[in-house]
Amino acid sequence: MESSLLVSDIGHIRILTLNRTNAANSLSRELLDALHGQMDELKKSSVRAVIFTGSGSSYFCSGADLKERRGMTESEARETVEKIGTLFEKVERLPMPTIAAINGVALGGGLELALACDLRIAHNEAIVGLPETSLAIIPGAGGTQRLPRLIGLGRAKELIFTGKRLNALEAEGYGILEHVVEI
Repeated sequence: MESSLLVSDIGHIRILTLNRTNAANSLSRELLDALHGQMDELKKSSVRAVIFTGSGSSYFCSGADLKERRGMTESEARETVEKIGTLFEKVERLPMPTIAAINGVALGGGLELALACDLRIAHNEAIVGLPETSLAIIPGAGGTQRLPRLIGLGRAKELIFTGKRLNALEAEGYGILEHVVEI
């Protein structure tokens, strides 16, 4: 069985590739465990920068694995949400620069992962958003705190309350992305 997280190094740069193309690179419990392991390892490593990306060309990360969540008890679901939030806190606290290389759609927890990174670079066909309110929930892994710090309270409220999705150029204009590149 193929790993849900691909890890490669180029010199002192660690590339972490979410590798669940059949599930829109969503955050399953297995992938979360692998990412947590990497965060713990990175703190002790000689890596000087970390790049997060997704496999394939359609999704960076679609957020939590909602199909997996349907089979969870309420307690397991809460534990998983907490594990996602803790992961993003670890990403944010890494001692080296972190870059989200957004190669496709980054929704919900996918955008929250990118917001935990120091820099966000996306290809010109990327889509980002926090659509949780359309599911009658709110972003639960730090997006409601990180997004306002990045783009201001009014714009963050607009995006969170409406669940609006932005294309790459719009997201760059809002200040969510530092750069947009051609694919």
